[in-house]
Amino acid sequence: MPLTVADAVPDEGHQPGDPSAVGSMAPMGWESLNWLIGEIYECALDPSRWDATLEQIRLAICPTDWRTVLLMLERRNPPSAKFIAMTNVGPGIEAIYSTVFAYNNPWSQRGWPAPNGTLVDTDEFMSREELRATSLYKNFLAALNFDRTLCLMLDRRDGERLGLMLLGPGDRDLTLLRRGLRVLGPHIQRAVRISHRIASAEVAASAARAAANRSRYAIVTLDKYFHILSVNNRAAHYEATGLITTAGGKLAFVDPISQQKLTNLSLTASRDDLAFQAVDRVGRERPVLVALVTPKTFPAIGGAFADAAIIITIGSGVGEAPSLGIDRLAQWFGLTPTEARVVGALVDGQTPQDYAARNTVSVNAVRFHLKHIFRKTDTTSQAQLVARIAQMPQ
Repeated sequence: MPLTVADAVPDEGHQPGDPSAVGSMAPMGWESLNWLIGEIYECALDPSRWDATLEQIRLAICPTDWRTVLLMLERRNPPSAKFIAMTNVGPGIEAIYSTVFAYNNPWSQRGWPAPNGTLVDTDEFMSREELRATSLYKNFLAALNFDRTLCLMLDRRDGERLGLMLLGPGDRDLTLLRRGLRVLGPHIQRAVRISHRIASAEVAASAARAAANRSRYAIVTLDKYFHILSVNNRAAHYEATGLITTAGGKLAFVDPISQQKLTNLSLTASRDDLAFQAVDRVGRERPVLVALVTPKTFPAIGGAFADAAIIITIGSGVGEAPSLGIDRLAQWFGLTPTEARVVGALVDGQTPQDYAARNTVSVNAVRFHLKHIFRKTDTTSQAQLVARIAQMPQ
């Protein structure tokens, strides 16, 4: 039955939150329960803490010789298992169970249909005499002195079951263990779900960062005060060429008119996006697209809405013409069409290696064109070339 106020007798001689107090409670005190619940939610943020937390849970609610606790993810097809966290598990146990016994045992098969949040006692669907006749017991559990399990079913997703398994010899009084799991179980279930969502979000964010870093655009996300929330590698190019600055973790355009356009967007919630040409310190133009994501897009977290986010992309997209016309470049400097395309790509932020890869030519071929380009434009380096192009009449 659930723990009641009458059951919760505080321990004497221990301070609240003292881990040494947890193992000696009979029954558990509220202070120690609160400390355990706090540790469970810390595990949601830092899963590496689960092993230690499971040991504290074991000391608090298990009989003395129930020494093994597992947070286990088990798959039915193909059968496999992963011990996400564990206490008092010897080397090789996880590999043996996953390879030989995962789902292919009566405990897993009979407990699998149980709804999430159910506390399953293996004694309730299989006698210990029946268990001792199985391969699971003869070849695995007997050596570990296990013949009973309480399993708290935590979650079911994508053909897998996540459960908290507490194992030991069956002829023990499990009243305190059952009571403790009824109190702690909902918190453990919430914590593992929070952890799963955080991990999923981190995977998605990592994939988004990798994709953004492969883009030839600069992609910057800001809060409404222009503090940088995320930025891809490409943005460094536009900072180096004097289009933007990121001093103090805030983004600003060097050109005051461009910066004012950005400021106006952040102050006008009714506008959804803005496209304009930003100008760097030597007068080169770069296309900019700014989108405002308003707070209503975000769900409430902790009773508050996240601030608005501003997403900025800078530069021409793949396959688009460079900012300067190819024909105009060719006519002004007497370049061949290929040489003009190389110049346009370099001015637009590509490296010789980028141009070679995108146009399926060798880097040496690009360098060959550059030698002729330098001669025709009276320059000796890519930096001089870009500066020379910036001085062309508009």
